[in-house]
Amino acid sequence: MSDERVGRGLLLARNNILFFGLLVALSLAFFSLVRDNTFWHTGDYFYLEQALDVQESWSQIFVSYATQPFQPLVKLVFYLEYSVFGFSAWKYYLFNIFIHSINAFLVYFLVFTLLRDRLIATLSAILFACAVGNYGKAVMVVSGISDLLITMLTLLTLLIYFKNELEKGGRVASIWFFGTLVFFVLSLLTKLTSFSILGCMLAFHFFFRSETKKRVLCKTFLTIAAVAFVALCAKLIFSPYLPGRETFHFDVPLVIRLFGSYLVRMVFPIHASSLVSDSGLVVRFIYNVATEIRVITFLCILSYSIFGFVFGNRTIRFFITWTYITVTPFCFFEFPKDWLNIRYLYLVSIGFIMILASGTVLASRLLYQKAWRRFLTYSLPLLFILLSQFIIFRLDKNYEKLANSHPVPTLRENLMTRYNDLRTGGSGTTEEGQNR
Repeated sequence: MSDERVGRGLLLARNNILFFGLLVALSLAFFSLVRDNTFWHTGDYFYLEQALDVQESWSQIFVSYATQPFQPLVKLVFYLEYSVFGFSAWKYYLFNIFIHSINAFLVYFLVFTLLRDRLIATLSAILFACAVGNYGKAVMVVSGISDLLITMLTLLTLLIYFKNELEKGGRVASIWFFGTLVFFVLSLLTKLTSFSILGCMLAFHFFFRSETKKRVLCKTFLTIAAVAFVALCAKLIFSPYLPGRETFHFDVPLVIRLFGSYLVRMVFPIHASSLVSDSGLVVRFIYNVATEIRVITFLCILSYSIFGFVFGNRTIRFFITWTYITVTPFCFFEFPKDWLNIRYLYLVSIGFIMILASGTVLASRLLYQKAWRRFLTYSLPLLFILLSQFIIFRLDKNYEKLANSHPVPTLRENLMTRYNDLRTGGSGTTEEGQNR
């Protein structure tokens, strides 16, 4: 029996490795256009400047600014990237794609852990790898590593936590719960949005209380919440700045409008921009009726949410709640001027793609007696994949223009001037490091 179990374990491990390789290959192919891009975003140069700061003094990792949150882990990772990659932008993009592939793989395990349906989990991972719902901006900007990291840490925290609760008895004194604490603390060193993890845990205990045999406010959750409270107090005490204070608002009508706008963006990401005006007749025609489409899309999302809560299983209810919880923090800040600043939707879109994948697979199974017609349901996720590829193609063209427009050339010149000053001043950086 033990030999049979070992054999099954080895087979499962081999299949997982092959599937991860497939996700990496799919992500590389999907984002192949961006690998020849340079640093084009002001945030890229901001991080590079910080890497030079850290090179001068490691204490700079823990410094925060009025325009940036306390995120030492992001600074450390970016400094390590700079140490290895130098100013070769394509290497940063490859690293982003690799982390994105890991996130897609974690999405697979997260969905499978909660639903125990391998096909839905597989389709969810593929949709996420193809940037459905977030359209890839977090991958296509070098400084997007902050969004990729917080998503990876969020997925690891919740995956290990759910496994501990569903499969390991939900004990506080266990290696699984310790792992949850480690990744949760690391997430607190990235962005304040990591506190949405608590909301997802609370939703999990509410919807899966019959499986866990626990109260919603159980010991494991309260322990994580206590750690979060202590971390928040420490940030407020020791950090001299409160990032986002200038753009924070509590205007209820505006919050509701932003909430709806972000949800609609996952499904219909077309808005007024040069991407629309430079596109073909079909895109411009769609944009001319964009207001009507947005209203219909929002009503569809709202009605499906209600339908899912009434008739869906607990996993679908959980991921609907996931979508609402993870999008909420962004609704209390000024709406981004760049309509395609959908980096905010990178984590949010996990709920959307799981709902899309489950609806597709379950509808196909209802048509199991209809021969080839049962595969027609897969045309909807395919449509979203094609839409995502179109958006990525248009974004890539736009970013190539932005790389040569103000203020990027000035930022590039200032960065290289400072780098050369540090090198000639005996900082230890060599010509070889500049060319890496």
